[in-house]
Amino acid sequence: MIVPQGQVRAESITILNPSFEDPIAPQQGTTGYYTLGLISNWFNAAAPGQDQGVLDPSKSQALTGSDIFYNGPVPDGNQVAYSNGGTLAQQLSAVLRPNTRYTLSAYIGRRNGLDFPANSIRLLAGTTVLASSNSVTPDPGTFLPVTVNYTSGSIGDPLIGQPLAIYLSSWGVQTNFDKITLDASPIPEPSAILGLLGFGLLGLVSTLKQKR
Repeated sequence: MIVPQGQVRAESITILNPSFEDPIAPQQGTTGYYTLGLISNWFNAAAPGQDQGVLDPSKSQALTGSDIFYNGPVPDGNQVAYSNGGTLAQQLSAVLRPNTRYTLSAYIGRRNGLDFPANSIRLLAGTTVLASSNSVTPDPGTFLPVTVNYTSGSIGDPLIGQPLAIYLSSWGVQTNFDKITLDASPIPEPSAILGLLGFGLLGLVSTLKQKR
């Protein structure tokens, strides 16, 4: 039985500045290359007395000399987001669709030489949390991929049509985030599945008749 590709192919949902390459992190004295509070297309709600922004680990390592931020390159591009407490958020142009499986993925990084806090990634529809990750702890100087999934209900679900949003949270100093992606895979309605099964059975019967 052949299932039409349009019913199983995942669609990549647009996230603006998903790898935090904008703006280009400026030099901050001799401490590194980073911004204070500025991340294009992301709303940042820092914890009181804390900072968030974009960070270029490679340039920062070259500048400081003695500090090795990461043991290798970051997952995507040159920069990452950093949060010393609080949440980075982006409301997407996409809305929650019925009968769809959503997969939100991110890389969470732990800098060498710093304590590492609890953290999470969350997918929301409006103000309702659809899926949230447990806190993860990468090895020092590395990134760890994290994924959460959510399957939406039928068209009668009150959340259908609500705008999707992504929250990246850190409960202390310091969590880094990179390469945020969101995919959507339509799930066929039960009636469509039954129709495909019926089509497959008809084809099988026809094949058996031809062999007789």
